[in-house]
Amino acid sequence: MAFLRMAFFPDGSDHHWRRVVAAVGDRLPPEGRLAFAAGPVEGGWQVVQLWDSLQDLDDFNRDVFLPAMRQLGSDGFPKPPVVTDVHPVDAWIGQRRLK
Repeated sequence: MAFLRMAFFPDGSDHHWRRVVAAVGDRLPPEGRLAFAAGPVEGGWQVVQLWDSLQDLDDFNRDVFLPAMRQLGSDGFPKPPVVTDVHPVDAWIGQRRLK
């Protein structure tokens, strides 16, 4: 079944997000990522990701995201994210139900 992660970055902004995107680099969407959205919310920056599995997300974080964040150091988001993981019992993309 699909796996959903929401990461709220307190005090994060578009400025911080652009630095993260630049550090990750121009690449195709990673294997296993079904949906992605990021944008400003009250008090910071919200990222929402829907993956085929937690393992796919862990692989992406290990191989791409976390090295990019280490490279950024203090130039990334000012505070660590508040992460909420959801193991959906029901998930849809458009008219397609995920199993």
